[in-house]
Amino acid sequence: MDPNKHQNPNALVLYRHRMRFTQKRVAQLLGMRSTCMLSRYERARSLPPLKTALRLGIILRIPIEFLFPGVYDNLRNEIRQSEEQLARPVQQQLFKNN
Repeated sequence: MDPNKHQNPNALVLYRHRMRFTQKRVAQLLGMRSTCMLSRYERARSLPPLKTALRLGIILRIPIEFLFPGVYDNLRNEIRQSEEQLARPVQQQLFKNN
């Protein structure tokens, strides 16, 4: 069994618990009427829009890349891969194909 299979791809619950906040409290600070959407974020059923992610970082006092490490790692890897491809020297063609 893969030990990472059941890990949550975000750390929202961890940091919310560290701050001793309830879902209701965080939802209120986000300006939400209920905890439904926050619950979806915490269970990784939805990814919050940028402004909401930034608000979560402010509320939980943690950079958003710590709240969403899986998303951050995937984006970083994609960008590094693109950087490597762009940095490769372009070989000029010696002969033209007719």
